[in-house]
Amino acid sequence: MKKLYQGLTILATAALTACSSMEINDAEALSENYPSDFDAAVYLELHPVLMTMQILDYIKAENAVLKKTLSADSYNAKVTEDSTAFLADTASLHKLYVNPRYYGETEEKWVNFWVDKVDTIVDTIYVTKVAEVKLDSLDSAGAVLSSVKIYVDSVVMDSAGTMFAEIFGKTDTAATELTKFVVDGVTTKAKTTVVDTVSTKDSLSFKPIPAGLDSTMKVTLSMYNLYGVKKDVEALDKLAGDTEAAARQFVAFGKSHGWAYRRCLADEKANAAVDPVYNPVVYPATKLYCDDNGVAREIVK
Repeated sequence: MKKLYQGLTILATAALTACSSMEINDAEALSENYPSDFDAAVYLELHPVLMTMQILDYIKAENAVLKKTLSADSYNAKVTEDSTAFLADTASLHKLYVNPRYYGETEEKWVNFWVDKVDTIVDTIYVTKVAEVKLDSLDSAGAVLSSVKIYVDSVVMDSAGTMFAEIFGKTDTAATELTKFVVDGVTTKAKTTVVDTVSTKDSLSFKPIPAGLDSTMKVTLSMYNLYGVKKDVEALDKLAGDTEAAARQFVAFGKSHGWAYRRCLADEKANAAVDPVYNPVVYPATKLYCDDNGVAREIVK
């Protein structure tokens, strides 16, 4: 259900924060607004986005405490060291990405954000340093019809590396626009008139990109980094949800926005469904809703 209500997350966060600060008397005053079969633990299970908010609040608070206990330099060094280890733990990043308790996305999207290893590419190129060439236009017999002097910027050799294939240059040293001249050896040929050096063979290599998660997603998942803790996910998995805060969120926000509060009974799974995008509940909701495997359905009394 987390993704079903993604568009309401910001408002829900505000509501959850406000609910957490309520006094006991406030909570008692709200008790009459709960359905008779309301179970806060079930409600929290149906909406893992609420658990995600609690976890992110916990991380933010713990990281703030650590920052206060260290000098600025020590804290920055700890963050750098911890972040490097955190982002290198692919298994934990995977769990954080797909687990509804955390980021809650699909395996398919995880694959899309995974970058496969790019092997080192070695390409043979020819570097020819030529200052000036004369390009001849030929007739059918191979006789020179006309010539043009070209001031060379760069050249491309043929596959054997023995003859010019293309010349990039200018016909006037004052010209600013680079022009390409094609040499095929049949209708045109190039004669070197001023040679700097002859062609030499060289290698062009690209460093390999190791397999891993896309850098933008690494930045996103960094919000789950609990500084100073080596096994972040293991520590976060042990956190229990605040059911009281979740219950208050239902009264302050979830109920009026049509959030399902319990699982649907067998005879309720054919009831009308609501969807926050295509078939949203009219705010404020006047009915209660149950959860049918991720679909919110009306509870008909």
